[in-house]
Amino acid sequence: MKSERHAAALLSSMLLAACAVDAPAPDCSASAQWRAGQADTALDPRCSSDDARQAHTLGAELARLRAEFDAVGLQLKSTDAASAGALTRRQRQLQIDIEAIEGVAKVQSW
Repeated sequence: MKSERHAAALLSSMLLAACAVDAPAPDCSASAQWRAGQADTALDPRCSSDDARQAHTLGAELARLRAEFDAVGLQLKSTDAASAGALTRRQRQLQIDIEAIEGVAKVQSW
């Protein structure tokens, strides 16, 4: 009886130890967080460096700007001439912003 309890306790301890294994550490490099931001993946809270946060934020912003650029392009296809000017200007501004963020990424080697 005593050996059965000992075996059960040992088995329980082993199972708890197996469950307590931490998840692998995330890749907190700026380039990995740049890609994660573009993929709309949340920033892992363990990635706390300023570089990782900035890269993630800019990656997410780039994805948002590209989506808006595409949405404006679709609107342009079905709009009248009076509205086309404002949409074209908005699309050009989006393109400038996209190029600026891509430039930062290139300089940072992300």
